[in-house]
Formats: sequence, C-alpha cells, structure tokens
Amino acid sequence: MIEWPQPLIKDLARRRAVIVIGAGVSKHSTSASGARPPLWKKFLEDALVNCPNRTDLLPIEAALREHDLLHACEWLKKRFDEQWPDYLRATFSQPAFPSAPIHDAILDLDSRIVFSLNFDDIYERHANGIHLGSHVVKNYHDPDVSEFLRGARRYIIKVHGTLNVPDKLIFTQKDYSNARVKHSAFYQAFDATLLTHTFLFIGCGLSDPDINLLLENQNFGFPTNSPHYFLTGSELSEDLVQSIRANRNLKVLQYDKIDDAHAGLVDELNGLSTLVEAERFELSQTTFW
Repeated sequence: MIEWPQPLIKDLARRRAVIVIGAGVSKHSTSASGARPPLWKKFLEDALVNCPNRTDLLPIEAALREHDLLHACEWLKKRFDEQWPDYLRATFSQPAFPSAPIHDAILDLDSRIVFSLNFDDIYERHANGIHLGSHVVKNYHDPDVSEFLRGARRYIIKVHGTLNVPDKLIFTQKDYSNARVKHSAFYQAFDATLLTHTFLFIGCGLSDPDINLLLENQNFGFPTNSPHYFLTGSELSEDLVQSIRANRNLKVLQYDKIDDAHAGLVDELNGLSTLVEAERFELSQTTFW
C-alpha cells in the first residue's frame, strides 16, 4: 500500500492541490461492447492499421518503434486528412464510454481544480452528473481559461482540448508547438498553478512534452519547492525515479496494480479519500485553514 505523504493529504484537504488525470484513468471505462479507450500508443497503432492512405507507411512504423509518438501522430493525421475528426470521435466518443469506479474515487477527493489531459469527456460528464452541472469546464484555448486561478467554483480544465472542437486538439508535434505560441496565457496560468498548488498525477505517462517542460522550468527556477506527486503501477528503475525527482520535482508513488485493469489504483485512491476527509474534519475543528 502507498504511504500517502502528509503534505499531499493536507493540500488536498485544503483544496490547495490539482489533480491531473490522463488516459490511464479513462482506460478504466468499458463500453457496452466491452471496448476501452485506448492509450496513446495503442491508438496510433490501430490508426496505422485503419489508415485510408497507405502510401509509404514505413516512416510512421519506424516512429512508433522508436516511441516518437508525436511525429507518428502528425503523419497519420495528414494521411487521414478530412477523415481524422470522424476517426477520433469513432474511437473516443462513439462507444459511449460510461464512468468507472475510479472516476468516483477521484471525484470523492473533491479537488477544486482538475486538469484533464484526455480528449474524451468521461470525467466531466460524471462529475456534472453527480453534482448537477456545477463543475465549470474550460479548454486551454478559451479566452477566460485563467478563471480557475481565482474563481470560487470547481473547475475541470481540458489541457489538450476536446473532441467538440477537433481542430484545436493538441495531439501532434505541430499542435504542441502552435499551442505554446498562440495560447501562451494558458501556459502562464498553468505555470502559476504549479508554483502555488501541489499536483497529483493519476493515470498519466511521462512523455507529455508541454507538461515536462513546465515541470522542469519550475524545478530549476524554484529549486526549494515541495515536490509534486506521480502515481504509477509500473516498476520504474531507481535511476529513473531519481531522475524524475531531480529534473521535474516529481515524487513517484508506486501502487500494486493487482490486475491489468489497475484495480489497485482505485483501492489506493479510496484510502487517500478517507485520509483527506479525516484531515478536513480536523480542520473544521481547529479552523486552521
């Protein structure tokens, strides 16, 4: 079991933490046909098989082998051409993925701010279904996205966009570069949040270039800051764990996934929720907010 750090528990209790959810969270959902949302590499591998323009696919195959997923995605998008948005929706929206116990576990932590790296809307549908539409959903490209910094409501921020606006999805090398320039205000707000809140990454990978850049800039710009936290069910080498901490100020918390569906993660998050609620009760008695 994870020995949850007290600073993380206290920051979650005070709603001074940001939960970041990735594709590993969505993968807990299962459609009526038994399908699950694919992780990024699996999506690209399937897209390669289904690509309508099969002219010279060798560069894409090589990029996938070398884990150069940004370029592989960019080249696949070009080959799908106008069929790309429909293919994305057929993969992530059309199966009508329902919420899963992990979405309840995350919602129970009651974080004021949740950053979603996912294109699907599984978490926000669930959150607004439970709380009757009270969560404010913003996209990175919204002109008022920075409202979450000082707003009093609960916010879900779509860091990479949404399938409702497919031309603004951040999915390829070009998309990342373009977003950093055209929507620099959002990245400034993200940067400010990293400085003032504790981040808990759930179901995320280690390859997102924008997130890594922001974490590294914060780490070396403010080297005495407390760490953020990265949950993983993978067995990372000690060298990699130390490198992640040294370069991105991410403290790795490893859980026993129990099975391929990572049921152990849900158990751990439920345990964390219990600790956070106990801390909130203590705060209500001491009023030491």
